[in-house]
This record gives sequence, C-alpha cells and structure tokens, in this order.
Amino acid sequence: MATIYWLVQRLLVCAFVFLCMIVLGINSTQGTIITMDANYEFSNGTAPAGSTPWLTAEFNDLGTTGSVTLTLTATNLTGTESVKEWFLNLDPTLNLSNLSFSVPTKTGSFDDPTISKGTDAFKADGDGYYDINIEFATAGDNTHRFTAGDSISYIISGIPSLTANSFYFNSTQGGGHGVYLMAAHVQNTPGGGSGSGWVAPLQNPVPEPSTIILLSIGVFGLLAFAFRQHNI
Repeated sequence: MATIYWLVQRLLVCAFVFLCMIVLGINSTQGTIITMDANYEFSNGTAPAGSTPWLTAEFNDLGTTGSVTLTLTATNLTGTESVKEWFLNLDPTLNLSNLSFSVPTKTGSFDDPTISKGTDAFKADGDGYYDINIEFATAGDNTHRFTAGDSISYIISGIPSLTANSFYFNSTQGGGHGVYLMAAHVQNTPGGGSGSGWVAPLQNPVPEPSTIILLSIGVFGLLAFAFRQHNI
C-alpha cells in the first residue's frame, strides 16, 4: 500500500508540472487585457445619470507585441448623453508619432471620430495632460453622436514593442483634481442640454492575465486533497 501511495504521489507531481507547462504556454498566447472603467466624475460637473461604469476602454494585446486592440464602449450612458472627447495615455518612453490606428469597426450609427496625437497635448477640464484624443461628433442627433450602447474598436500598431501595458500610464499632472489613466467628456448629462461632466476611473485597474493557472492549481489541489482523504 505504501508503494502504491508513493507512486500515485509521484504521478500527481508529474501531472502537475506537465499541466503548468501547458498552462504557461497557453497564458503566454493570451496576453494581457486592461479594462479601464470610467466611474467617477472629477470636474465638479454633472455625472451621467446611469449606473457605473458609464464608459469602458479595453486594451488587449492577444499575447503578441506590436499591436493592441482598443475597444471603447458607451457602457451605461442614457438618453441623449454622448461622448465628446476621450483621452488616453502612452508610455512616455515610446515614440507617440509612430502610433497608427486602423480603420475602426463599429457598433452603432455614429460618425467616425477623429484621432489626434501629441505628448501631453490634451488637457481634461481641471485635470492632467494626455497624449491621445479621440474626438466624436457633437452635432446632430444620436445617429451621429457616440451614445448609449455604441462601441468602436481599433487595432493600434506602429511600435514593435507595443503591448496593452503601453497604455497603462497616468496623465501628466496639470493641476486640479489629480491624474488618471484616461478621461472622457460626456455631454447632455442631467440638468439640461448644457449639462456635462468629465469622467475617469476612480481607481487604477490591475492588468489581467489569464486566470487559467489559478484554476488549474485549484483543480490539482482538490485532487490531491481527495486522494489524501481516501488514504487516511
């Protein structure tokens, strides 16, 4: 019985090592996803009426360097609320001028935004300076503006070392309320047609690699526990 117990223990260890090797290989191809939720109005303006997060930006490098998929979503805007500007940051050690954006894919009928780049060239109201400005239409009705339920995606490239983490940088301090990973100007918030507010993530998110490693370790632990209980 002791020999069988020893053998099964060794088999479990070997299986665990093999599983970790597979999981690490899978995880390296899945890359990093960074999700930034705009859930805080920082300019003393009027916050959007819906539940938070009002807006979401997701960066996904799919386990490769050199390109990142950016998806912007008007997650919980309501009524005629719409985004005027959306500011992002880039790793200051990278050459911003080399950054390029693909033709977008869209969910919704809004006009294509314009994208401007410049190191610390864009200032959010009463806040810091940002490097990228994605500017949406403000004229017309909701068929032209970026509003509730709309989404837009770009493939960002042009820098060989680019990853999702390249956009995980705070704005440069510019006075006012602090620095944030991103900021957006939302118009037509409650309080009349002139109501607006600047929104940002209240807390910085944690970059999220795949959770498959943790799940696999948990499964292995349960198997090992069950085996020990069976042999007590």
